[in-house]
Amino acid sequence: MAETRNRNPDRKVNNTVAMCKTLKEPDSAITWRKNKREMKKEYITDFDQLHESMKKCQKGVTWKSSVKSFVLNSEERLHSMEDQLKNGTWKNGRPKEINIMYPKKRKGLSVSFKDRIYQRSINDNALYPDMTKHFIYANVACQKGKGTDFARALIKRYMWNYFCKYGREGYVLQMDIHGYYEHMQHEEVKRCFAKGTDAETFQMSMDVLDTQYSGTVGYNPGSQMVQIAGISVLNDVDHFIKEKVHATYYMRYMDDLWILWNDLKELKSWYVAIEHELNRKGFELNEKKSHITPLKKGFLFLGFHYKITNTGKIIMTLNSENVRHERKKLVRMVNKEKKGELTKKKTNECFHSWRNNAEKGNSNKLVSRTEKYIKTLRKGGESHEIQETHTDTGRPCRS
Repeated sequence: MAETRNRNPDRKVNNTVAMCKTLKEPDSAITWRKNKREMKKEYITDFDQLHESMKKCQKGVTWKSSVKSFVLNSEERLHSMEDQLKNGTWKNGRPKEINIMYPKKRKGLSVSFKDRIYQRSINDNALYPDMTKHFIYANVACQKGKGTDFARALIKRYMWNYFCKYGREGYVLQMDIHGYYEHMQHEEVKRCFAKGTDAETFQMSMDVLDTQYSGTVGYNPGSQMVQIAGISVLNDVDHFIKEKVHATYYMRYMDDLWILWNDLKELKSWYVAIEHELNRKGFELNEKKSHITPLKKGFLFLGFHYKITNTGKIIMTLNSENVRHERKKLVRMVNKEKKGELTKKKTNECFHSWRNNAEKGNSNKLVSRTEKYIKTLRKGGESHEIQETHTDTGRPCRS
């Protein structure tokens, strides 16, 4: 023990000397950081990384002629991209505007395949890992290992933990931002990216966004980089809620904020404080979707209605609007089947996709009834589009 104690001071002295030498050589430290940034850019624009990004981007869209043409000549195209990116002659292309019709009508962007490859390389190798390391655990949208299933599981866990401590007496605060991407300030995104990542990645990212979007306000969904901006720009608000407000049961899915608490007066004061922080970033709340609901009554979040029983069981049922939309769509698809405009296989694929989502909740009876409904349609027993039925929530709905 004595010998070990005698060695430790020498080690501390050596460490101190090394630190002093480092402090006396600031130029070498600056050079090291500069080389690291240059290596990062070199890595992002490297042929191997561009090729890896191309393989990710082509998934699900290989049927497109533009994608087929690029992939068939991928070596030549990617080498050309690499040369342009490294010699400074690369120019980001302008995207095309498209209309997104479901679940609500809004504007979107269609980005060319080669631009998607470059942006994917920036996002996967630099921007996404740099930004997400500053996130709180309860920021759950559009991240690896997270998403809607993760969010729903976290909601149920929060509800159970709350029930064990406070019972069913409590309130749910839900806040929704009006026109989130539409009213996103460009300067706010720049400030967010500058704070969260290095200068080289920031410059490459802003070159892309400035080419795609003119003006000072508003982005359209469709670009992965815009999606990263969407999950990042409210990071300061997340930290404010967790570290200043001290909301224990808090979660955010993109622009939807959710808090569970037992004190109504305190929850109302939180509402005002959070709204003030959002206003500072140029956002306004959607008054119709922002409200406080008693926990006993249940609430709607991410397409499912949540309710907790006296015993603590959490019941999660599909939103009745979703059921109505699916049944109307099934009527249209079966009618096209009968006219020979659509195959039975395509209708079944569409229905199975909806069923897989519905089965994530307590919707066994609903799924069973919908399966019977589609069989009835195919037999010709239902020729009209609207039929009175009931969801598992006990509410009447129109199909």
